[in-house]
Amino acid sequence: MTLRGKTVRIIVHEPFEWNYGNLFGTIEDDRGDKTLKVRLTNKIKGEKLTSDLIELKPRYEKETFKPLLQNYSVTVGGALIEDNSENFDYIIIGTVTVD
Repeated sequence: MTLRGKTVRIIVHEPFEWNYGNLFGTIEDDRGDKTLKVRLTNKIKGEKLTSDLIELKPRYEKETFKPLLQNYSVTVGGALIEDNSENFDYIIIGTVTVD
């Protein structure tokens, strides 16, 4: 079962001074249960990039995104990325849930 096309909510826990509130988007790609590429509803400005595309990875070593299929949340680290580029800007730690 794939997560592609599902909408998600990302609750940001760090940085504490986060000004964008919760993030919402649609999963564009789920790579091997270890990485999600999410297209956000709004662009976010990081230190190096401004993008509406974020790559999420499980925060803890042995965790995967399988709990999302049972409507559980997963703790993630997230980085803004650009289409067709290797550029990234690590910006958040939070939890992701299928919305």
